[in-house]
Amino acid sequence: MLEFWFNPQISILKKILIFVVAALVTAALYWMEPLKLDAILMFAGTGIIFLICRYCKVHFASLQPTSLLYRLLTWIPIALLLALIFMNMKDGEILLPGVQGVGFMTLAICLFSPLSLLNQNTQNSTNA
Repeated sequence: MLEFWFNPQISILKKILIFVVAALVTAALYWMEPLKLDAILMFAGTGIIFLICRYCKVHFASLQPTSLLYRLLTWIPIALLLALIFMNMKDGEILLPGVQGVGFMTLAICLFSPLSLLNQNTQNSTNA
């Protein structure tokens, strides 16, 4: 979903630019039609759940990528995101609340995983 943020081969500048663009788009959509505070917090919580599931996938389930645990850890954040998008649908309007919610989830992921900016390519450090 947001693997670019955790990829050590992508420069810090590109990651910060993507973060700024996501923040600006989310702010513009919020200005157009604001979500309620509880919806914003639920989308941010889904971002944190994404980080927890990703951590568990990397550290506990990476040896068997076809196992049920790995698949569950992949689909839990996606299912939560879709449930929140459909829950915040107003009068058939799904685009603005959905994109705004994904934006708040992206911002939460980027804000709560700042160490991924500092990860350098491990091949460069072992060759030196």
